[in-house]
Amino acid sequence: MDNTESERAKYQAVWTDPRYRIISPGLRHLKDALEWMQPEAGASVTDWGSGSGQATDAMVAQGYAVRMVDIAANAYEGPNGPVIEACLWELPAELGATDYGFCADVMEHLPPDKVEEVFAQIAARTTKACYFQIALFHDSCFTDNGPLHLSVFPPEWWEKRLRAAFSGVEIRMVKRKHLLAVCTV
Repeated sequence: MDNTESERAKYQAVWTDPRYRIISPGLRHLKDALEWMQPEAGASVTDWGSGSGQATDAMVAQGYAVRMVDIAANAYEGPNGPVIEACLWELPAELGATDYGFCADVMEHLPPDKVEEVFAQIAARTTKACYFQIALFHDSCFTDNGPLHLSVFPPEWWEKRLRAAFSGVEIRMVKRKHLLAVCTV
């Protein structure tokens, strides 16, 4: 099984556990992300690694046109689908750009050798700005099929890769546990 299929299988399995759906880092960070990015009413947004879709549902309720992309289509059970089932480092060529991107609690889940490619893919499909929330710690829950946080690096490591992919990068830290960034193209 290749890297993509093993990661997809891991997340398809973890999303069958209803406890994994309870906490939504994306929803927790959404209000601040929208205040920071300041998307105009009705703007198009891609929720990169949309997971349970709680953040997507909240953005749709606020009038944004949201597209969901996730490696595991079974992650989302809500009304605002469908989810585009795609691996973030192997996005379909025909997947066009949206005004904004939202990527919360996703980048640390990627294999380290895929991080730069994912930033490049997201930058190529964003016309204005993308918000990132990246955890800087190892996970300890839901690891029956292997660790979920594969890319645990210091803030400087992440900043270097963000600056390589985006023309503008503004970073905030939350207790050296989370790196928050709004990146412009």
